[in-house]
Amino acid sequence: MKRKHILIIAVLFLLTSCSFKDWQEYRRVMKTGNPRLITRYINETAQEPYRDRASAKLEKLYFKRTNDEASCIRYLANYPEGNYVEQTKEKLEKFAFERARQSVFAAADYIRTYPEGKYRKDPVILEGEKNVKVLTKPLSPAAIDSLLEKVASTPAEPVKTNEYALIETRYGTMKMRFFPEKAPNHCANFKRLAKSGYYDGVSFHRVIPGFMIQGGDINSRDGDRSTDGMGGPGYTINAEFNDISHKTGIVSMARTPDPNSAGSQFFICDGSPTHLDRQYTVFGEIVEGLSIINQIANTPRDRRDNPLEPVLMRVTIVQE
Repeated sequence: MKRKHILIIAVLFLLTSCSFKDWQEYRRVMKTGNPRLITRYINETAQEPYRDRASAKLEKLYFKRTNDEASCIRYLANYPEGNYVEQTKEKLEKFAFERARQSVFAAADYIRTYPEGKYRKDPVILEGEKNVKVLTKPLSPAAIDSLLEKVASTPAEPVKTNEYALIETRYGTMKMRFFPEKAPNHCANFKRLAKSGYYDGVSFHRVIPGFMIQGGDINSRDGDRSTDGMGGPGYTINAEFNDISHKTGIVSMARTPDPNSAGSQFFICDGSPTHLDRQYTVFGEIVEGLSIINQIANTPRDRRDNPLEPVLMRVTIVQE
């Protein structure tokens, strides 16, 4: 039987079982490619043939959109026994590995999720496993004092126009540009702390969705969560309030009620807390990895807004 004859028979079958109006509605919804509209159609239509076809197309649509870890997880949650489960699981592992290539902390995530995974023996994963053991090991008071001495012996050099800071986390790496023309001392201080290794292994100890994520306290490495947010580098710097407004991606310095009390703790805006303008010193902006801010902000947290599972960082100064 010729192909066109088969198609004619199929159309006639549909027309006899469903009205032409039903077919038009089905076609209209399918053309939108909108998962929400298709889902609503599936829930509301009384025509079983179209509902089944729409369900199959919706699943395929979700699979085609599995272009990151979140979308893979969403597909697997919606279709635990779907047609593309194995392909999606392979994608998910590959995305986890690609994230691990960008962050030593993500390498630890990969190992925990895929202890016998396809990339478990890859040099990137093996090196990450070794490094993360060092970065997550609690520091003794003597080790913290030693690090503070290293900071004190590291000069606070001006930030160059081609220098950026890379803030590495389990969710990926954020790239920050400095505003040395607005806050030269804060920029030099951040560079000093990063070069001395002060920020390596410290956490984002306070996260609030729609507001900000705050980190940079050496106390977050002492193994005692109750002291998180109470430490600093052993000195303070004076305020450099400026006209840059606080909005998503802006990096600003934390402080006590004393305007001239900034040390090492900083926050990155998740939202637009403009009420902080000219009261906190803005010294940088995230120019790559903005989505990471929101991921960190929405991490499950305790009553003190401290993530239940520590979100650690490692900061590196690079030139471009």
